[in-house]
Amino acid sequence: MPFQNILISQLLVNPANDRHGELRDETAAIDELFRIHEARMKALTRDIVEKGRIYDPPLVMLHDDTYVVFDGNRRVTCMKLLRDPSLASNDELVQFFREERGRWEGRFPSKISCQVEDDRDAIDDILSRRHTGSQGGIGQIGWDDRAKHNFVERTGRGGRINVSASVEEFLRREDRLPEERIPWSTLTRLLSSEQFRGRVGISTAGRRFRITHDRDAVIRALARITDDLARGHLTLGHLWDNEGKRRYLDQLEADGILPTEQHRLDEPNEERNPDRRQNPRGRPPRRPAPSRTLIPPGTVTPQWTAEQQRVSRIWDELCRLPMQTYPNAVAALLRMLVEHSVEGYIAEHDLNERPELSRRVRAVARSLHERDLIDDHYLQELDRIRRDDELISVASMQRLLHSPDFAPMEREFRAYWNRLGRFIVTALSL
Repeated sequence: MPFQNILISQLLVNPANDRHGELRDETAAIDELFRIHEARMKALTRDIVEKGRIYDPPLVMLHDDTYVVFDGNRRVTCMKLLRDPSLASNDELVQFFREERGRWEGRFPSKISCQVEDDRDAIDDILSRRHTGSQGGIGQIGWDDRAKHNFVERTGRGGRINVSASVEEFLRREDRLPEERIPWSTLTRLLSSEQFRGRVGISTAGRRFRITHDRDAVIRALARITDDLARGHLTLGHLWDNEGKRRYLDQLEADGILPTEQHRLDEPNEERNPDRRQNPRGRPPRRPAPSRTLIPPGTVTPQWTAEQQRVSRIWDELCRLPMQTYPNAVAALLRMLVEHSVEGYIAEHDLNERPELSRRVRAVARSLHERDLIDDHYLQELDRIRRDDELISVASMQRLLHSPDFAPMEREFRAYWNRLGRFIVTALSL
């Protein structure tokens, strides 16, 4: 556990902090910390000034010519803004930090003692053992459900199933294990979420490991991935963030290694599933209550990248706002979600299309079809959705925002999601 005194100017507030997920850069990360924790950030700043020091050295790792902060981002942010108040996001905060800097007794330090690690796996071990209490903002703020979810989705740690062990056992049975040892921690990070697992043809939904695509296609994909890992062609450095994971999987897709939509297996019939608990009295199972939000609970969340910080917030709001209580807000957010998913995909894949939303939806749908991510049937359905002759169309989405008489009900919102949800999620994920 080496400690070093590091220049504040060399410390980088982490844009991929698990408190908020991946953001564009350090400035966005600082702004987000104040957006969600402003009162506590101010309380921590006052405490640092009063004591003339910070407690608990930040946990950092050298990356290029800067030290990325993995734990202690709040403390480092306070010190950075005390050193240079102009970094604050608004005039009120700039004035606050100028006043607090004026209260600092003696010479303001140029360096901070930090715990420096060079192993990302060790850093994740340390992170998983911290964050136990907030103490009104002076101590570390315990992770909320979203932060815990971000950590598990980023690293794969904390799940009920050991994905790496399951993959290794699967390949052992098929006699396709590489000769060299597979680094489990790196494989777990790559397959950290259901979205990434789905791209290679496996799932751990329902707390069990299963394949979701043709067996031979899944074996080919997993054999290539584990071989790249075992030979050192794929390392933790390549999987630094979700963008790195996508980049690697996109390359496998381009090489024809990953399973396609044509390889997808039919979903198992739950009535015939021997693992499903039977109703001892033979009563028909209760139907689940309809979702109160546009995006139903349990929907697989896209793995956001730094470029998607705005759309990730729109997604979160649609997961929380009751449709019956906030129909106008839900309508506006739905339209924004469709536009962001389409525009983001077009920019990522450099598609050429005229600016009309209907045409751009068609361009994205055709691209997804060409990549075998949607089948012929769904492509035809999406084409029908674009037309003007039914409620669920791009034209009707215009009326959601602009017509004084068009006010959709809950069942109509559900119809939107039932038909467009898969398109939106697929476009956002790739």
